[in-house]
Amino acid sequence: MTTTEPCILSRSSEGLHFAGTSLAYRITGLTPYNLDRLRITLKANPPDAAGTFHIDTVDLYNSRCREMFAEACTKYLKAQQSAVMAELSQIIAALEAERITMREKGSAVAVPTMTDEEKAEALDMLKSKDLLKRIVGDFDAIGYIGEKSNKILAYLACVSRLQPDPLALLVLSRSGAGKTSLQDTVCKLVPPEAVIQYTRMTGQSLFYREQNALKNKVLAIEEEDGMREAMYSIKTLISSQKLSIAATRTDAKTGRFSVDEYTVTGPVVVMVSSTNPDALDDETKQRFLILTIDESPEQTKQILQAQITKNSFDWYQTTAEESCVLRLHHNMQRLLKPLTVTFSRDLHLVWPYSRLQMRREQKKFVSLVKAITLLHQHQRKTGSMKRVDGSKLEYVQAIQKDIDLALELGREAFARNVDDVSPTGRKLLSEIVGLVKEKYDDMKGNDPNHDLFMYEVPFSRKELRERIGWSETQVRRNIDQLVELGYIGRINGRQGSTFRYLLLDDGSADPELCFGSEGETKNAPTGNTPEGYKCSSVAKASGTLNQRVNPKSSPLRHNFVTTSSMA
Repeated sequence: MTTTEPCILSRSSEGLHFAGTSLAYRITGLTPYNLDRLRITLKANPPDAAGTFHIDTVDLYNSRCREMFAEACTKYLKAQQSAVMAELSQIIAALEAERITMREKGSAVAVPTMTDEEKAEALDMLKSKDLLKRIVGDFDAIGYIGEKSNKILAYLACVSRLQPDPLALLVLSRSGAGKTSLQDTVCKLVPPEAVIQYTRMTGQSLFYREQNALKNKVLAIEEEDGMREAMYSIKTLISSQKLSIAATRTDAKTGRFSVDEYTVTGPVVVMVSSTNPDALDDETKQRFLILTIDESPEQTKQILQAQITKNSFDWYQTTAEESCVLRLHHNMQRLLKPLTVTFSRDLHLVWPYSRLQMRREQKKFVSLVKAITLLHQHQRKTGSMKRVDGSKLEYVQAIQKDIDLALELGREAFARNVDDVSPTGRKLLSEIVGLVKEKYDDMKGNDPNHDLFMYEVPFSRKELRERIGWSETQVRRNIDQLVELGYIGRINGRQGSTFRYLLLDDGSADPELCFGSEGETKNAPTGNTPEGYKCSSVAKASGTLNQRVNPKSSPLRHNFVTTSSMA
């Protein structure tokens, strides 16, 4: 049995280097995959004559390739073949070790070392009593205006990558509203080694990554079209935080088929933006926490003003460099430990349970609470415990304030998740009600004695476009959803004629999803409210809508049913 002396590799921008006794070698093309071969590009030259060299692409696991390379070095570089063969054996041992290191590290970005001043600054921020307010201020400082709740929820979703059951985020809005800006801005605040951004993914791209390549990372995909081919893997990754695949290949030596197994594990936060509320099927959409962008004229006015302000002399004089803000947040998140978040028995939460979907929604809510606790871990009780199996667990204790904050931030978002109507559909419905009401008042004003009901007032998509300024595609896509769900009726519309619609249900009687901590609901009147649907005044004021059990009909639908022959 022969032993191979260890080989010391050095690194440069040109590749890996090994200085042998007879020749110097440069190695490029090494990959952590295909462990049954060691295919590289190898350049050899005499130590004192870098201009004279022999270069070839070889598989070092193939003895014939090694012999041919050694023979060429003997012929062209006047080296002894036996010495070259011995050095190739040393290179093989070194590259095998290097490949193991590459697989463990994956494609990780190098993490810069924090100075004492940077660490103190980051800790000061994490210990600040107004931490979330300062985070929102930093969003503003780098140019993202408004959207206070969305900023915090998106930031917390990224922090949730440190726990076993992270959140997944879907940002919905019309084109040009700023959904991609929100996604890009929050990804800037995540350390570079913890975020992966793609514009498009193929169907099998996630399965063949290194096992820990996605662990504790944010996977951001710019548009849902970019992940259409990978929809199954994304959906599975969100649910189980693990992907596995068995792939066949032909063995190079035997010529027979063999099976390779690949596994990729999380936790990983998936973040996607889209203009189409129906782009994802319901099963996939339910796995996300859905955020919508403020499309109001007031928000547009703020954005336009900010675009001018960012170029003013006073802006540069009173704000810090963007890189300084980003570096602070990168250091903050690097100081966060992936502690286990525990709940004490004195925490209170009332959650509706009449719908099956509430199981998944509460799981997302708990993940949000854990993210809040993790972000505030330097302000919460931490410690370690010994479990019954003898293992040691480091934990951070959640408090009631974390639950209350999660309710304040996510009340509308979680209600929206279980609403059958998309957020843009709700917005369009309110505009339709306003349009029909105006036309109804005009028609009654012209003929007060005419017996007219609101459900008899027709309208067209053209009238809607002119009223709200949406594109034809956006109006048609959302009005089709309202027709399917029974809020709107379609009349005419045969080929060659204009589509006309009737308002059948204004949504005024859609049930209100009420949930909160026990402290909020204990004084609320229960009446005939189902258990788990105790409505607090805070929840009622929020106006969140949800299709609950046995909803009442709106007055508009009631009149339609009792008086119209169309019913």
